[in-house]
Amino acid sequence: MLKRTLTHPSLIGFLITLGSLLAIGFFFIGDDPDPQEFEPSRSEVMAALEATDFHNALIPPLAPPPDWDQYTLQPGDRLSQLWQDEWHLPVSTLYQLLDGEGARFLNRIHPGQYIEWLASRDGQLLSLRIWRNRAEGVEWQRQDRGFSFNELSTQREIRLLRLEGTLNGILANSLSSMPEIAGQEGAIAAALDRHLPLRRDARDGDTFSLLIEQEWLSDDPTPYSTRLLAFDYQGERMQIRAARHLQDGRFYTPEGVSLIPPFSRTPLRKRFRISSHFNLNRYHPITGRRTPHHGTDFATPTGTLVVAPADGRILRGRYHAFGGNYLVIDHGQGYTTRYLHLSGFLVNQGENVKRGQPIARTGNTGRSTGPHLHYELHINGRPIDAMKVELPSVERLRGEDLDNFKQLSQQLFLGLDLQQPLDELALQLPQHGN
Repeated sequence: MLKRTLTHPSLIGFLITLGSLLAIGFFFIGDDPDPQEFEPSRSEVMAALEATDFHNALIPPLAPPPDWDQYTLQPGDRLSQLWQDEWHLPVSTLYQLLDGEGARFLNRIHPGQYIEWLASRDGQLLSLRIWRNRAEGVEWQRQDRGFSFNELSTQREIRLLRLEGTLNGILANSLSSMPEIAGQEGAIAAALDRHLPLRRDARDGDTFSLLIEQEWLSDDPTPYSTRLLAFDYQGERMQIRAARHLQDGRFYTPEGVSLIPPFSRTPLRKRFRISSHFNLNRYHPITGRRTPHHGTDFATPTGTLVVAPADGRILRGRYHAFGGNYLVIDHGQGYTTRYLHLSGFLVNQGENVKRGQPIARTGNTGRSTGPHLHYELHINGRPIDAMKVELPSVERLRGEDLDNFKQLSQQLFLGLDLQQPLDELALQLPQHGN
C-alpha cells in the first residue's frame, strides 16, 4: 500500500514532515486517542491521508446544481445563530464578511428584511444578498480571494409560468420544447423529481401541469431564481397533486398530507457515542488543508444494525475504495442519506424501505481506521448536520398551520388549473423584500 501511495504526487510533500510529526505524536486518527498513548505506523498515516474526506470520494453526485435559498428576518432572530444552525453555512465566512467592506449592512439588519444566498454543494457561501426593498439591496460574491461587495439598485420582479405536457421519455426532454424555460428544463425536471418517484413510476403518456415562480432583476436577461410552487401529475402508476407550503418550503397535498415522511434523528436503534461530528471547518492536522467532515461518525461494534431513518428508496448499494460498502437512500423532496463502511447490506438497490426497517450492518470496510458508521444527510444536494437540522416530524398539517396552507394553496391551485390569471395571482402571493 505504501509503495502505491507514494506514487501520488499530492502526498510527496506530506512525507517530508512525517518523521517530525510522529516524533511529537501530533496526529489524530479515528476517535482522537491521546497522542501520548498512540503512535501510528507509516502505513496507517498514509491510509488516513487518503481517507480524510469520504464525501469527496468518487461517489456520483445525487442532485442538480444548487439554487438560491431565501429567508425573511423575524423578530428575535440572531444572524449568527441562523447562519450556523438554520442555514448551515460556515460561521468563519460570516466573520470574514463582518471584517470586510459592507459589514455595516450586516450589523444593521432588522426584522422584515429579505435575505437570499447561494451555497455550493459542500455548504460554502457563493453569493449573499440583503434587500432593503424590492429595488435596493447589497450583494457579496465569492472571488478567488475573499468576497467582492456591491450595492444593488435594480427592480426585482416575480413572474409565474404554467407549464403542461405529456411525458415522452424523461421529463427534461418533455420540457425541452417550451421556449419560455429554455435552458432551465433540467432544473425544473430535477425539482419535480425530488417530490415524485419519477424514475420508478413514470410512464410515457402521463400528463402533468406545473406552476413555476421566477424572480428576475431588471438588468438581467435570465431569471436568477426559479421555484416550483404547485404541480398536478396524472399517470398510470401515480396521481399526485400538491403545493408548496411557503412557511416551511415543503410540499403537501390539498388535504395537508406531507409528501416527505417523518425522520428519526439517527439511523440506529440504540444510542452510540459520536466519535466525529459534522464539521465544515475541519482542518486536517497533517496537511493543514481544509477537509470538511460532511457526516456524523458513530462508534459502533461491527455488525450493529442500521435502520432507515425515514421511508425512501434505495438509490445505490455498492462498494467504494474509500467509503467501503455504502448505501444511499432517496427520501424525496431533496432529502437523501448515506451510510459508509458497512459490513453488509440487508436491502437491494431499487427497493422501497420503511422508517425503522433494517437496511445494513456497520463495519470497517474501505478506508477506515476502526469499526464505525459514517452517516450523512443531504438536503437538495448539500450535506447538512443531521444532529442539528430541523427534521420533518409530521405526516400532515393540523390546526392553524393547516388553515394557513389551505388558504394559500387554494390560490396556487387556481393558477395551476387556469382559473385565475397568473399576473393577478403573482400580486396576491406573499412578496419578499418589500
